Amino acid sequence: MKLKNIGAVIGAGMLVCALGLVGCSGNDGASSASSSAADGSAATEEATLVNDGKLTVAASLDFPPFENLEGEEAVGFEVDLMKALAEQMGLEADYLPSTKFDTIIPLITAGGQADVGVSGFTVTEDRKKEIDFTDVIIDSNQGVVVMPGSGYTSVDDLEGKRIATQSGTTGYDWAVENIPGADVIPYDEMTAVFAALQGNQADAIVADLPVVQYYVNTAYTDMEVMAEIPTGEQYAIVVSKDNPALTQQLNEALAELKANGTYDEIYEKWFGASAE
Repeated sequence: MKLKNIGAVIGAGMLVCALGLVGCSGNDGASSASSSAADGSAATEEATLVNDGKLTVAASLDFPPFENLEGEEAVGFEVDLMKALAEQMGLEADYLPSTKFDTIIPLITAGGQADVGVSGFTVTEDRKKEIDFTDVIIDSNQGVVVMPGSGYTSVDDLEGKRIATQSGTTGYDWAVENIPGADVIPYDEMTAVFAALQGNQADAIVADLPVVQYYVNTAYTDMEVMAEIPTGEQYAIVVSKDNPALTQQLNEALAELKANGTYDEIYEKWFGASAE
């Protein structure tokens, strides 16, 4: 269901708001929009937006090929997907300045700054205690990166070694849980993770497989992906538990993008293959 611009309908009066035909501004100035109930009944819920007519997105813009900065422009798979979802909902996607990954969920739960969070958020039970997730947008695994000639040929070789990861990620959790005695070192940004390995401050990297593959293929060609870890992770969009109607509307828009082929076009652009 599309979210409509409240500015065009304020003059329609309270009757329109009561009927749930369009969103109406709340007392705090945030915009909102109505959504049909999941059971198809006439009941409606309002999806609150930080800024009228916009889907405000918080992301760590150093996470290619999902999000990255080219000059001042955000680009990547999730960037294109969020733009397409927003357009499907009658909105414009508006990215905040780059946000540290481990602060995005607290920012969404606090409210008032962003409507959604992305940056390869794996759906986990712990995270679901704090926020809601949309339907899955992509599958992923973990990858291990080393320097060629390091002598490390399996994860077992990394016991007791220094492992660079991004803070707050499932890569950090996996390394702590699966590499005995490892010194798992969290960094705020993915570029710092790779710089640590390149500068001999770490012996290996553990991070999301699509991301490490991208970095090794494009920026850090002196490194190699030593192992692919089949963790079976799934990414989704982070939404506040206080905004279930927005989650529903995002799911409806995502389903439409998958049905009309837009999702496949975006996937192929960034990963060079069909999503199937």
